[in-house]
Amino acid sequence: MRAMRDRVDARRDTLMSQKSVEIVLGKLITDEAFRRSFFPVQASSFDLARLCGLELTAVERDALASLRPRAFESIANALDARLLRYPARGSAGIGSGRDRT
Repeated sequence: MRAMRDRVDARRDTLMSQKSVEIVLGKLITDEAFRRSFFPVQASSFDLARLCGLELTAVERDALASLRPRAFESIANALDARLLRYPARGSAGIGSGRDRT
């Protein structure tokens, strides 16, 4: 019985962790302030994710550490601006004169 419970717990942890990875990737695409704070990837990047309620395994942190910001910037620039979260007024984003077309 315990082995089955351990497998269920491991599966739940994997699913929860995968959800965290998906959320981090989504935030890196749609949230410019998060992206700027996350890159370059260092220990504080994962502290930021944790502050957002996103727990990542060591394997996931290692995989995310290999990401480069340019790919996310490129995808963000290709998205409809209504899908993006902009930083505070005055930085790149709404009200800064940055062209999103």
